[in-house]
Amino acid sequence: MLTEEAILRTVVGITFLIFMAKVFASIGHRFKIPEVVGEVLAGVVFGPYALGSMIKLFGEPIIQINEITSAFALIGGIVVLFAAGLEFTFADFLNAGLPSFTVGTMGVLAPFLMVIGIFSLLQRPFSSGLLVGAAMSATSIAITVRTLEEMNQLHSEEARIIVNAAIIDDVLAIAILTVVISILSGGAFSGLDIVWKTVSALGLWFVMLIASVYLLPLFIDLPMLVKATGAVEAASVAICFGLAFISAMIGLSPIVGAFAAGMAIAGCKCILRVREYADKFKMIFGPLFFAITGSYLNLMDVLRIDYIIFILLFNIAIISKVVGCGLPASRFLKNMDRGLRVGIGMISRGEVGFIVAGLALSSGHIQNDTYAALISIFMLTTVLTPFLLSKSFTTPILTKRDIKRKLHMKVE
Repeated sequence: MLTEEAILRTVVGITFLIFMAKVFASIGHRFKIPEVVGEVLAGVVFGPYALGSMIKLFGEPIIQINEITSAFALIGGIVVLFAAGLEFTFADFLNAGLPSFTVGTMGVLAPFLMVIGIFSLLQRPFSSGLLVGAAMSATSIAITVRTLEEMNQLHSEEARIIVNAAIIDDVLAIAILTVVISILSGGAFSGLDIVWKTVSALGLWFVMLIASVYLLPLFIDLPMLVKATGAVEAASVAICFGLAFISAMIGLSPIVGAFAAGMAIAGCKCILRVREYADKFKMIFGPLFFAITGSYLNLMDVLRIDYIIFILLFNIAIISKVVGCGLPASRFLKNMDRGLRVGIGMISRGEVGFIVAGLALSSGHIQNDTYAALISIFMLTTVLTPFLLSKSFTTPILTKRDIKRKLHMKVE
């Protein structure tokens, strides 16, 4: 149990991380680098495995990874996804339904199956392949959402597909993790089990979403809440964390519940009040979440990486999402460049991946070198995705007519 001194030291460290995250974000913005990259790099530089270990208060480093830090990181992830959900109504979700479901499903299956195949070829333990595959499956929606917000592209058709596909992606990744744990624990397992666990996870989330969409606006729009100062805002935050808790209780990621809460409240009459309030929360917890994500990387472990696994997994991390998500997105959007944007937006790994990687390490199914490779890949994709996504949105889209014209000019 942490002492009062340790708690206060951790709080000081957290406020320091927030400050440095905003400083790095401002520097990044000045050099036209996505702010989220600066916030993640602030965590790497001032994390407990780098300069953060040298900054001490009463003889102890102020930057530490403990229960309090982890709790604040979880709160940050929930707030970021809640704010993202406020930008999408349930109608938006339905409009992007089939494309998002297809892209999200392929975004999970492609990396999972590719990792298992590589581990089999390298004659690595099957259990390691299962857990690493599960860790590589989930997309970090928070990174992509933040980048899309900075570019004012959050309401584009590509963004709707990316965000909803990433939610489905996370739900499916959790379902796969449930199946994998069942296999490794020696539980009953069959093809039917996989289908049932996956369908049940998606079903639980969809039921929670439907119930929220039809019930929560009735509550939020009550005259007694609307007239009371701050009541609507407080109720919205309570609903956000309430649904995050319910999601965790039924075996889903808390951030999935937070997004559902935001999407439900997006249909309320007083949505502008809630968005303004959520933005203030995100101003603090958003940078903190990304800084803590960066602080997990131990730079010394990078020197001990299994470079063969690292190179193979890094290529899988990029190719599986760009091709697995980009191709079906191109078909739905009827444009290869726009489909590529969706594929790039799905590259980043994060929240769920860190959790699965830690579980794999603590259970002994992967070694420290493989774990370091995974964490490094998650960090690289986190830093790389905003750059690639910004580039893809600033590059003019080529239509079929443009391509034919260029080919015709070359022939002449």
